[in-house]
Order: sequence, then C-alpha cells, then structure tokens
Amino acid sequence: MIEACRIVESQSRLYAEQATSSYEKALYLESILEDTKPKLPAKGWHPLIATPFRYPVPITPGYQARFRPPFFAKNVLYASRELRTTLYEHAYHFLRERIHLNGIRETGLRTAFTLFITSPRVTDLRKHKALPKIMDRRDYAASHAFIQTHPDSKVILYPSCRDPRHGDNFAVLDIHCLARHIGKQETLSFYFEPDSSSLVWMESGLRISWKEIS
Repeated sequence: MIEACRIVESQSRLYAEQATSSYEKALYLESILEDTKPKLPAKGWHPLIATPFRYPVPITPGYQARFRPPFFAKNVLYASRELRTTLYEHAYHFLRERIHLNGIRETGLRTAFTLFITSPRVTDLRKHKALPKIMDRRDYAASHAFIQTHPDSKVILYPSCRDPRHGDNFAVLDIHCLARHIGKQETLSFYFEPDSSSLVWMESGLRISWKEIS
C-alpha cells in the first residue's frame, strides 16, 4: 500500500455557510448543490477520493491534463508521494489561472489529505526512455500518446516537473486502485502576490514563483 497526498479547494460546506444565515440552511443548500453534480461512479469511497472520478467522459478538450487527453474515456486522480511536491503542483495550476490577469493580493485556504494506493499494478515511468518528452512542462503530446497506447494502465508513477526535487507523482485511472478511506487531513493557508507572480504557503514559508514552475 502506497500513501500519497493531495490538495483540494475548500469544501462546498464552507461556501454554503458563507452564503447563508444558519448552519441548517447551509446543509440544505449543500444538499441541493450535491444533487446537481454527476453521480459517483462507485459507492463507499470517501467523497474526496470519489470526486475526481465523477465527471462525464469522454474528456472534453478544456479538461485535458498530462495523462487525460481530449476525448479520453477515463477520469484521473492526481496525487504526490510528499506534501512538498503537492504544494508545487497545486501552485502551478493556481498561478496559471491568474498569471495573465491584473490580480490583487489574495489569501485563502486549501485542504490537504492523505490517501492510499492499494493496487500492485503501478507503471513506473521514472526510467522510461522517453521520459524527457513525457514530462515536458508545456507540451502534453508525448504523455497523451503514452496513455493512449497504454489504455489498460491503472496507476502511473512519474516524477514531478514542477517540483525542483522531482518528487514522485501518481496518476490513478481506476478508483478501485484506492482505499475507500482517507488518512490525515489538514488545512493549509496561502497568499498570492501578483507583483511577483508568487504563491506563498504560510505554514511552511514555501514561496513558489510562476517563473520557477512554468
């Protein structure tokens, strides 16, 4: 069993509580929001694990990712072996959404949690001969080609191209390769500095600039 880490945005209940005048109304609003989401693909998994697998397939071009090419028939859960690597990966996606905007300084919270990969079928790409192309920071053509020619892959292990230490990442393509429960869960705080195009994780003091990871 492999323990991995993932970061997600603040949960819907937090938003519901901010938009309503009482906890009871927040729960009611949350139930309505939940009914509008696609149904979970399998029952029994913690919502933080099941959510990445609930979105309609085939994948639309706007939601493509490194091992999730356009029109792919599977969803993917991404995670990292260490929290530090996850911080870099999340910072990349956060900054990419803001880098071309005239933003203001922003603070916020994220939820980090551990999960458990139970499948022994792990495809290790760390010594793959085409690794430099598969892990290109900007061009996903090689990684899309890999997954399309290896459609039976269940769990892919690969080095992060955002983390300077190239920590291990995982792409999980089948929810049955994951334990149903999560491990520890914690709240992380950050602030965004538009002038330097940086995200700072406050608990660790880790500052990540767009120039460093783009």
